[in-house]
Amino acid sequence: MRAEIPHEGAMADLVWSDPDSEKEDFAISPRGAGYTFGSGVVRKFLETNNMHHILRAHQLCMEGFTVLFDNRLSTVWSAPNYCYRCGNSASILEVGPGETMHFNVFEAAPENQTDGPSQQVVGGAAKLPEYFL
Repeated sequence: MRAEIPHEGAMADLVWSDPDSEKEDFAISPRGAGYTFGSGVVRKFLETNNMHHILRAHQLCMEGFTVLFDNRLSTVWSAPNYCYRCGNSASILEVGPGETMHFNVFEAAPENQTDGPSQQVVGGAAKLPEYFL
């Protein structure tokens, strides 16, 4: 079963909200859904929930990952060269003893540079899967 993410409400806020290192509080997101949030929001959330760190995804990171707010929030992006055109790295996070964190960063496989959807031609035009559009 496939369900679309609603345009408003808690699920949309979870999926589409992004950190903003230049803000302290919440603000309207330029994505058109969700919010941006700053260090004050992260600090308060962690204190309220007796946590030390937030790990998230669903936001492109050119280096494969981003760590913000005095190491309180990490974003992991695991799709190298997103949509076969972004040129970004990707990463997988390993959490070890004592909550040590190691980001394994990797690039797109060489065959993905030549065999991606942009190279697949149907009827004279490149064919991208629907989920890339």
